[in-house]
Amino acid sequence: MKKILLVANVAKEHVLKFHVPTIRMLKEQGWQVDVACSGTEDVPYCDHQYRMSYQRSPFNLALFRGIRELKKIVNEGQYDIVYCHTPVGGIAGRLAARKARKHGTTVIYMAHGYLFYKGAPFVNWAVYYPVEKILSRMTDKIVLINREDFELTKKRFKNCTAYFIPGIGVDLDRLKVEDKAAVRHQYREQFDIPQDAAVLIYLAELLPNKNQTFLMRVLKQVLQSEKNVYLVLAGFDHSNGAFEQYAEEIGVKDHVCFLGWREDVGSLLAMADICTATSIREGFGLNLVEAMACDLPVIAAKNRGHETIIRDGENGLLIDQGDESGFTEAVLRLIRDDGFREQLIETGRKEVGQYSKEAILKKIDKIINESV
Repeated sequence: MKKILLVANVAKEHVLKFHVPTIRMLKEQGWQVDVACSGTEDVPYCDHQYRMSYQRSPFNLALFRGIRELKKIVNEGQYDIVYCHTPVGGIAGRLAARKARKHGTTVIYMAHGYLFYKGAPFVNWAVYYPVEKILSRMTDKIVLINREDFELTKKRFKNCTAYFIPGIGVDLDRLKVEDKAAVRHQYREQFDIPQDAAVLIYLAELLPNKNQTFLMRVLKQVLQSEKNVYLVLAGFDHSNGAFEQYAEEIGVKDHVCFLGWREDVGSLLAMADICTATSIREGFGLNLVEAMACDLPVIAAKNRGHETIIRDGENGLLIDQGDESGFTEAVLRLIRDDGFREQLIETGRKEVGQYSKEAILKKIDKIINESV
């Protein structure tokens, strides 16, 4: 039996969100699939789940405990492949697998977005780039999900083979809603949003990098011209209420719905009119593809992940980072210009198939099975 160990930082916000289809696919092929991550949530389909000591951040002593734990698991498990994800999982997994790699274990790292990138602060390049450069020597294959990271890896990390795949797969079936009109009416009623309002939506964790404060300032400008506009923010709150407080401080709280972690993505998108994504750094942009699949036009801040998906003016709109007036104008245009909005929706709908779970799983399947 072929054996693979999937290593990541957390269960709930990473493994369960992104990797269950891969785990299920490998199990159906006869693999033994083990998972090592932190968190109390159960990961389905895997043979063994190891609950690790490390946390989301690499700047924590728990990382060293996690590496020791993982080294024991890898050495005893005799895996054909160690498949690493996230900065923490990538560090811990590759360091733990050094000895096993010498005995034939293949180490694959999927980079969901390097922390160094064009325009990143100097400290990011000074700290994270050397770490990835060193770890690349302990890696056989690196899988990149945006073009910028792929080109950088080919150019600078010569010790391993680089692969590009567009994202990690969208489960289009889970987005299906049988009666969109009914769901739209029901959800707006539930969240006290007028039925005739224009609803912006951003599905992302509440974090500084996701830049929801920028989006709330945009909303404030939009409300000066269009009063019947609301913003829905759905994602785990890592700020302990700081974003809600900010909405109150700038006077838009009555027009912002904070929903926390949600599983009903298809229904939330059915309720909305425009997908607005404002993250500063993004490895890909799964929420953009989900929105396009649900017939929403997309307005996205420029970053390497968003630019891998969106062609400005064709299947969405790209706005320069920090350009509040430009983002505001884009929102107002899509609210007022039905024809242009429908043009973006139609083009986006035609392109989502390449990002589907099935399409991406075929690429991941090939990379993994060619490694044994």
